[in-house]
Amino acid sequence: MISMRPSTTRSPDTPSPKSMRHEPGDPYESPERELPDDRTIVTDESQDKSWWVRIKSALAGDDWHVPLLWFGLASVVFLILACVREVNQWQWSWGYLWFPAALAPIATYVGLDYWERATEWGKRACLVGLVVALGGMYAWGLGFTSPSNNLHFVYLADTMNTMVEATFDAEAASKRDGKEPFELNRHPPHQNDWASYWELDLGGESGTYRGIWLDDQGDGRFKTLAGDVVYIDSTNIESRNQRYFVSFPPAPSVLMMPFVAVTGYDFNDVVWTIFFAALNVMLMYLVLRLLAVGGRTGRSRRDNLWLTLLFGFGTAHLWCSVLGEVWFTALVMGVTFTLLYMYCAIDMRHPFWAGLWLALGFATRTPLLFTAIFFFAFVFFPGGRWRQEKWGEALWRLALFCLPCLIVGCSLLWMNVVRFHSITEFGHTYLAAGSLERIQTYGLFNIHFLSKNLSALLTLLPRFQPEHPYVIVSKHGMSLFLTTPVFFYLFLPEERKSTVDRFWWRLLWSVVAVTAIPALLYQNTGFAQFGYRFAMDYLPYLIVILAVSRRPLSWLFKVCVVVGWIVNGFGAVTFKEAGVFYQNGFFI
Repeated sequence: MISMRPSTTRSPDTPSPKSMRHEPGDPYESPERELPDDRTIVTDESQDKSWWVRIKSALAGDDWHVPLLWFGLASVVFLILACVREVNQWQWSWGYLWFPAALAPIATYVGLDYWERATEWGKRACLVGLVVALGGMYAWGLGFTSPSNNLHFVYLADTMNTMVEATFDAEAASKRDGKEPFELNRHPPHQNDWASYWELDLGGESGTYRGIWLDDQGDGRFKTLAGDVVYIDSTNIESRNQRYFVSFPPAPSVLMMPFVAVTGYDFNDVVWTIFFAALNVMLMYLVLRLLAVGGRTGRSRRDNLWLTLLFGFGTAHLWCSVLGEVWFTALVMGVTFTLLYMYCAIDMRHPFWAGLWLALGFATRTPLLFTAIFFFAFVFFPGGRWRQEKWGEALWRLALFCLPCLIVGCSLLWMNVVRFHSITEFGHTYLAAGSLERIQTYGLFNIHFLSKNLSALLTLLPRFQPEHPYVIVSKHGMSLFLTTPVFFYLFLPEERKSTVDRFWWRLLWSVVAVTAIPALLYQNTGFAQFGYRFAMDYLPYLIVILAVSRRPLSWLFKVCVVVGWIVNGFGAVTFKEAGVFYQNGFFI
């Protein structure tokens, strides 16, 4: 993909390779001739082997070289932007030498590959140099960049570590005395998006009430966790205690636990997020290559280059990747699990792993639960047609897929019960101690919020003015088509000429729709944001839609990609750092 040599193409009459896979750029009609009835992409035998066998096979060849280069390039870009944001520490440091140290082996590898003069050992030497440089760069970044101010996942990870320790350590158990399960070890440093409720002791026979105030905080109507509304006079309260929780899904915190056990509250969530963001760029390339080599997209290596660059640096993925913070870390990690899920789910190739990645996905970003229809489609519509046979095998693969989803899903429901005494309440109702009027009036999801959310997604523009700073961006974001203008091409596909092509087109748009709808009905536009950040939940599917559209990537398409780089690069550098460019208002 990095190589600039043109892709090899062959005539439709030329037999396919022994592997039964198609070189990217093949004629449109060619994949359909060799597809098994229950497949939508052509794969060779190794594609269906175990992960361990496939990893050993990849390491023996050069399939892993280009993905590692993508990871290295993305790491360099994201870490440079994170350092630029550290304006108060932007001074010369020997640590900056890690950036050219990482770029040098990338450039050497690409140059040697272009001129076809590199031996296999030469290429591997470049990649070893890249690995060493990346290790040093990430280590330096941990010391140079600062953790964000919104360490919700870190607080929850520390709490869960203490809960585990309390089962065998008396000192840890003493820290948890009087605390509810998953109640934070310490009060948060601010009040932004922490879930909490009040515990009121009225003494005597009146007992204890737990819930939130509906009137002024401390007097009047009080809604209990059970949903009952009572009137409480503040003069009758003998003692009160506010209990704090993290209402965001816990998968990122679970993965952070061993690291937080070492660093405590000094854990650097910015570098953590950058690592997963760089991994996303690599995974996006792997998904595009799978679809191209499998004959589904017909894309050349150069096309996949542009689409991967678009995904990593021309969308909300860029500015979300360099911020850290609970909201953006969740979005970036959600993309990681989505890409792994997509890679495994296509044609039900790896059902258990697909289920595991999806489970981690909706344990990071709840709307990703709805992307389960991507796997279900291959169960019931193999090859794009209603299943007529092999129901036993299909149901077995479906069971393997559902197993990790059920285990993780039941664990999340259990967490709801032990924290908020309700199987469906995950905690967002109790943000700001339940004092948000719009949630009290309309709930978390309501059609009342649709028009504003649609505007944030589709039509919201910045304000332009003749004097400095010339452009003002609403913290409710900007239209998806302004931050990533290439998405206009989503609606300009080539004609769908085959059943499988039509199946993929409908499936991808269906996944986008069912994932987008909850956010469009949600009580928050995504504030505060540079662009419409909730689109990250279905961003990989949008990129794949562009890939399967089969429309040639014209010079205008590439200009739009470059514009996306510029716009989102501006957001990556200025959002939450240069307040002069941003206002809280919702621009109409």
